[in-house]
This record gives sequence, structure tokens and C-alpha cells, in this order.
Amino acid sequence: MGLFDIFRNKKQRQSEEVQQTFDGPTIFYHEDDFRQVEIVPSDNLLSLKTESEKVDTFAKEHFDGSGFTDIYVRNDENKTKLNQRRIDPSDLEKILSSLGFDRIPNVLTGYGQSYREQHKNCVAFGKDYCAVYYDFQDNVVEHIWFTNHWSMDRERLAKSLHELGQQWNLLLQDWNLTITVDLMDKSLIDQYLNTYDEE
Repeated sequence: MGLFDIFRNKKQRQSEEVQQTFDGPTIFYHEDDFRQVEIVPSDNLLSLKTESEKVDTFAKEHFDGSGFTDIYVRNDENKTKLNQRRIDPSDLEKILSSLGFDRIPNVLTGYGQSYREQHKNCVAFGKDYCAVYYDFQDNVVEHIWFTNHWSMDRERLAKSLHELGQQWNLLLQDWNLTITVDLMDKSLIDQYLNTYDEE
């Protein structure tokens, strides 16, 4: 048994232990999807648009026809952090519950087929890989993000996003499409959600 086998077996045992410690439902998201589609304060609009342009330029310069020749590490330092909005988890859950999903208090993240670890202080509303997540510290929301939100009911999703925008003046940043959406504007939300049909 080599060093990599020992490391792999240790990671697998840790993952199995994590999965056995929960009562109630759990949900998993791949670590690469953390904040790929995220909710952020509107104060960051200009910096997000600038960073999106850099991502687009880099992608064009490094695409060789079948894949990318380099990896871009984006700047995630938002001028205004979401926790500065002082969003109470219970207030956020009132909006997220309208999406029609069950509340899932046990969230796992990881990679590959087997490695899993608990994302502590994290809650999801979703089913399978279609979900919205938030994490918190000291009863203040730190991050809000989505996985496979295209599979959600469009009307419910648009309504919830608009409520988030109106309540706390927020944006949706989709790093997969490099699109920034002002959630105060319902028409922009609808336009964004229609982009999936055009892809």
C-alpha cells in the first residue's frame, strides 16, 4: 500500500463517518459549485461587471476548441459582504420556503464519488441537486448560493429573487454565464431566467 492509498483510505473513512452522523435529510453540493451562482449586495455591481469581463476575456483567450488551456482564479473580494446586510436566517427562510422545497438542515460538500464533509451552519431548500443554500455565523447570513436553479419553478424562483432584491437590495451573480442581475428589477430577473431557454 502506497502513501496515496493511505491518504485515499483516510479521506474515504472520514467521508463515511460524516455521512453516518446525521439525523434527518441531507443534501450534497460539489465544492466547485460553491457561490458559482450567488446572491450579493448591490454595492458590488461595478466590480462584478468588471470581473465578469475579465473572466470572459480570459476564457476567449484560453479556449483551444475543445477545452481551456489555463485556469482563471477570480477575485471574490466583494466590496460589501453579504453579512453587512445583517440578514436574519429566519427572515431569509420566509422567502426561500416559498420556492416549494423542504428545508434541509444537513448540508454536505466535497468532490468525486465518495469524499464528503459537513458544511457547518448551512441550510438548504431543495431536492436532489436543485437547491438554494445559505450559511450563517452568529445568526447572520454569510452567503446565499444556488445549484441547478434552472430546474426550479420559474415563477416561484422569480418571485423569491425579486423579494430578496426588494428586502435587502441584492444582486444575483451567475459566474457560469458571467451575468449580473439586479434583483430589484423584475423584468431583468425574467430576462435572466429566459437565458436558459436560449442556451
